[in-house]
Amino acid sequence: MPSPTATKPVIVSHATAIAAADVFAADELTLDATRFNRAADNAVEITPLTNRSIALNWSSPARNKSQYRIYSDMGTGYGVYIYKADVDEPSFIDSLLRSSFSYHYRVTRLTEKRLETILAQVKASTFSDPELLGDFTRSRESTTNAVIAAPTALPADAVLLGLISDNDFVDEFNTLTIVGELRNDANLDVGQTDISITFYDAAGTLIGHANGETILKVIPPGERSPFIITLTRPTGYVSYSIRAVARPVSPRKSAQLAVVGVRRYEDEAGFLHIKGTIENVGNSTAKRTKIAATLFGRDNGVINVAFTYVNPPTLAPGERAEYDATFAYYPRYANQQVIAFEE
Repeated sequence: MPSPTATKPVIVSHATAIAAADVFAADELTLDATRFNRAADNAVEITPLTNRSIALNWSSPARNKSQYRIYSDMGTGYGVYIYKADVDEPSFIDSLLRSSFSYHYRVTRLTEKRLETILAQVKASTFSDPELLGDFTRSRESTTNAVIAAPTALPADAVLLGLISDNDFVDEFNTLTIVGELRNDANLDVGQTDISITFYDAAGTLIGHANGETILKVIPPGERSPFIITLTRPTGYVSYSIRAVARPVSPRKSAQLAVVGVRRYEDEAGFLHIKGTIENVGNSTAKRTKIAATLFGRDNGVINVAFTYVNPPTLAPGERAEYDATFAYYPRYANQQVIAFEE
């Protein structure tokens, strides 16, 4: 299979920044003329990473610590932009995208008064899915010389995450689930994770890709995050490889949440429940609170992962909430770990 065509980053500068006429689409946004004329100082570089992810990078004034907001048209092409994320760093990776699709993005900077100034609008297309190399029923000898596409070059500030363990299983609906744990071995906080999975057939020939992200949006140094990725089982799939990258981000200020109770049981239908209580032990209110439950085998390898909102999802300091994570697949299950976090 030929390597993907080299991608040239698209730079959006003063000449191609958002036109003033487009501001009507977002009434809350402000377009200061002076700042618009400085659009070249806020150039946005957009680069497709894989068939499921796109990276955005832009310059940030060294004198100011800015917060940015990302919008996307979600690949519709209708010119309607949907909020994606707030970021503290001048970079963002959009993942879980569709292959061979064009995506338009709007990048804004938040002022001290929480008003938004538009920096630029950019677009890029994800790579196409790799073509299948012939009939999977052919002999092994006929595939030994197949050429596998070269991996996409990583951004200069990308951080590789360490894979602790992983597992995969297929259900009765032919849905493939891949779960695991990733660790941040860097000495700084990372986020905007992108997990790239490459699938191979029995002869070792590349037959497809999938992408996902970690459950935790920010992973502190030395900490781990579980992940779960589901998709229709690729035809001819026998094995896979995983590469996970992240980007440096500012430490995230969040409520202090503690898991204060865990119990497990099987219901009459045969589902395993990991149920318990969390408490907000900090001084700030926790919003959109979730838990992630990871099941481990006797070898400490991941068996399955689930996540769910707690009830209630908003907790004032000192308040508690209940959670109930359900598993249909849990062979050789020995123990579990539950972490609580804000979405």
